[in-house]
Amino acid sequence: MIKTFPKQGHNHVVFNAVFYRNGKKLNGIDQAAVENFSALVRSYDKSENPDKVKVEFKDQDSNLLIWSKTFEWHDVDDEIQKPFNGYAGLGEAEVNDLVQRKFSEMERSKELERMSSELTRLQALNEELEFQMQDMQNSLDAKKQVEYYTNIIGMALPGLAKFFTNSPIGTAMNFLAGNGETDKGIGTPKPDTQDQGDGQRDTILEMISAFCNTMTNQELGTMYLLLTEIEKDRGNLQRILHFITQPTTNSTTPNNPQ
Repeated sequence: MIKTFPKQGHNHVVFNAVFYRNGKKLNGIDQAAVENFSALVRSYDKSENPDKVKVEFKDQDSNLLIWSKTFEWHDVDDEIQKPFNGYAGLGEAEVNDLVQRKFSEMERSKELERMSSELTRLQALNEELEFQMQDMQNSLDAKKQVEYYTNIIGMALPGLAKFFTNSPIGTAMNFLAGNGETDKGIGTPKPDTQDQGDGQRDTILEMISAFCNTMTNQELGTMYLLLTEIEKDRGNLQRILHFITQPTTNSTTPNNPQ
């Protein structure tokens, strides 16, 4: 068998031998050159007097196990003595068959490891793709929400812009509502000659603008509906003012047909 190692591509082979007696481990041979196999095993036989030995052959270049077996000592004695009596042991075909089986087992083990590694990689890739898909779905849902509220606000902008003509928000509202052109100055407030220099009016408009910026989309839509009704009939403005400034009483207020 040792002579077939070079034919199998193993040019640097070492062996290990562990000796036992009555189940107790004795001294052993570690990483010895295969050329010294017979001499070393026979020497340890004399010094250790074992009843069992485990032998391993390894390829030193690749550190792969080529062959391993545990012998009762009388079997070992037969194995190491017969070659010297002209007996060659197993034929080359039998040895090649044993070696081929070992190679096949090693190849299957390597393939299993490769497939396991590939499975792990594909699982990680699948998790990453699922995360990306969920992220894209979240972005799509958010986009739909933005478009929904943009449509609501877009309907309110043309009417609301009229009430913020002299405020910074008026420019943005006119632009979003599509009123005016850039070369004509989109949203540029028109000066009110009667109110120029009226700091109180400017302050009130700024306060209204700042308040509207704090509104939710629902509150802004409600404000738009109120302003459109006031625009139709400005008398509603006085009625609203009267309603919110009248004293609060505990008495029951008669129903107002209006």
